[in-house]
This record gives sequence, structure tokens and C-alpha cells, in this order.
Amino acid sequence: MGGQSILTASIVLAIMILPIISSISREVFPAGPPGQPWRGHRAGATRWETIRLAVLPYGRSGMVSASMLGLGRALGETIAVAMVLSQVPGITLHILQPGGNTIAANIANYFGEAGTVGRGALIATGLILFVITLVVNMAARAIVARRKEFS
Repeated sequence: MGGQSILTASIVLAIMILPIISSISREVFPAGPPGQPWRGHRAGATRWETIRLAVLPYGRSGMVSASMLGLGRALGETIAVAMVLSQVPGITLHILQPGGNTIAANIANYFGEAGTVGRGALIATGLILFVITLVVNMAARAIVARRKEFS
């Protein structure tokens, strides 16, 4: 198992987006109705029941939004992935073997040396990355809107 594998890059990205998700999620919970958690305790609910029934329903859309922001950061992260992965062109499905690349790192690594045809292909992959990011953001908005309907 090499140190320059997709698994290593995934762990680096997870560590990079964890502070974003946790800090936004932490700010979501105090924004709920004041005194809501205490009502569950007064009614005789356990701590887990209070969290599940009184805290999480009000913060669920914020947690989904925080996760989608973190995912957007991970999708657009170029330099960290380009530095961790080895310079092997192409995409591999073996996460423990050295090599592989992401779309953003592929564009960053090969744009300078590309000819006119290669540059057009890299611009097309940039467009594909934009469409993927747009679809993820639209899915996040749909999830948040659906959660607000049920709340």
C-alpha cells in the first residue's frame, strides 16, 4: 500500500472538511427555539430522547447544509489532492494503489503542458466538474426544502 493512494487523499479531505461541518453544525443548534431542550427534560424524557425529538428536528436542515458545504469544499479542493496523489494520468478504481487523480487535480496538473486539443479536453472536464457541483448543490437545496416542509 503506497502513501500516495486515493485512500490517503480521502482521509486528508475528510480532515480538511471536518472543521467546517462541525463549526456550522454547532452554530445551528442554539438557533432553535429557546428552551426547547428543557421541555423534553421536564416531561421526563431521557437525554437521547430529548436530543432526538427536541433538538435534531430543528437543526436537521442546518446539518444537511453544513454537510453539503463540506462536500462542496471537498469537490473543489485541488492542491491538497494534487500534492498527495502521484502524477499518474487517468482515473483508477483501486483506492489502495498509488496513482489516480481527481478532476480538479487533473486540470491543475496538466493545464500548463496541454496543447490545443488537450486544453479543450481539460476545459470540458472543468465543465463536467461544474455540472457535478451544480447537481450536488441542487440536491442539497431540495433536501433542505423537503426538511422544512416536514418541520
